[in-house]
Amino acid sequence: MESTHYEPRPGNGRAHVHRPAKGNGKKNLVVCPYCRETDQVIPILYGYPTHTQFLKADRGEVYLGGCEITPYSHYCKRDDREF
Repeated sequence: MESTHYEPRPGNGRAHVHRPAKGNGKKNLVVCPYCRETDQVIPILYGYPTHTQFLKADRGEVYLGGCEITPYSHYCKRDDREF
């Protein structure tokens, strides 16, 4: 005869529901080290972009960095520089 072993779940038995952290409504803005502004800074995407990413690049929401990954993660449209 095989015995069954039951271990209760830790806590109150309910599944953990992930809730986003509550913030103060402000975005974490990246500051350009050259002009010290935040309004023209966009993220750099590396690799082959999808159709949606091409559209975002056309709108100026992201900068396409190509297939060769560099240590830069952001681009300033005002200064035309990666950082």
